[in-house]
Amino acid sequence: MHTLEPELRTLRAEGIIDDATAGSALALDRGEVFSLHLELRATLYAGVLLVMAGLGILLARNLDRIGPLAIVLVIALTAAACGVPAMRAKLAGRTLTVAGDYLLLLAVLLGSTGLAYAERQFTLLGPWWSWHLLLLAVVHAVIAYAFASPLVLAVALTSLVGWFGVGVAPGDVLQFSYSTPSLGARALVCAGVIAAWRYADRRARPDTSFSGVFDHFVANLAFWGALSWCLEWPWLAAGLPLLAALAYASVRRGLDTGREAFLVYGILYAAIGICAVALPRLHGMTASFGFVLIVVCTAAATLWQLRRRLRQPGP
Repeated sequence: MHTLEPELRTLRAEGIIDDATAGSALALDRGEVFSLHLELRATLYAGVLLVMAGLGILLARNLDRIGPLAIVLVIALTAAACGVPAMRAKLAGRTLTVAGDYLLLLAVLLGSTGLAYAERQFTLLGPWWSWHLLLLAVVHAVIAYAFASPLVLAVALTSLVGWFGVGVAPGDVLQFSYSTPSLGARALVCAGVIAAWRYADRRARPDTSFSGVFDHFVANLAFWGALSWCLEWPWLAAGLPLLAALAYASVRRGLDTGREAFLVYGILYAAIGICAVALPRLHGMTASFGFVLIVVCTAAATLWQLRRRLRQPGP
């Protein structure tokens, strides 16, 4: 049977790879150990999505027969049951397992669904209905910190983003051509709030595991805000330079930290911005499609070069 053990031992002896990397590679080559971490997470995430989808179908088909109050109670009890493993791990002082983390995520999502449904049926907050998103953001953040769960933190940040995205009236959001500058401003403000939250979290807890979640939310919100300002004049005068600065900063961060996602953010959003600015000013389908093809090919080539540079061993 072919084995890479001699080559791996040579690489370790020459100092190209360290002992930990060599040990893992040797174990994989011998078939002694392999990781199902990504597969397990993907399966658990798919399970959470299926449960939420099934719950929605069940409620839609049995709404009249069950009644709104009974539905809220069932959702609350189910959410509490899903949170039991996390509570037991917390009380026992154990680290939350992967399965327990996803069950906690399911509990949080069920709780959010129950609150949204109760607000819709009983109008608990009346004209202040949009504040329930901020309430959810606070509650989810407390749960995330209590159980050290980045998944729940992502839900908290999503609720916060939703709260920032609510206009004076729900219909304003649908009028994209009129609300674009406003949406862009709110996205940038929200990105600033989350960046400040990340800074405070990092200062208070140097060993925090939440920084990555904050970084991805800040990057995407800032890019979306800049893109929203690139769609019409005079916002274009501020949006295009801001987009260029964000793209450079994202690529620079990706190269400095070895995080490939930020290379993708920088190149992808820059390409979208260029197309958003140029396409309305081009005439004819041929010119438009040709320009998009050139931008896509250039972006792909640039990203490929950056990935090669990222993966090159340092001096």
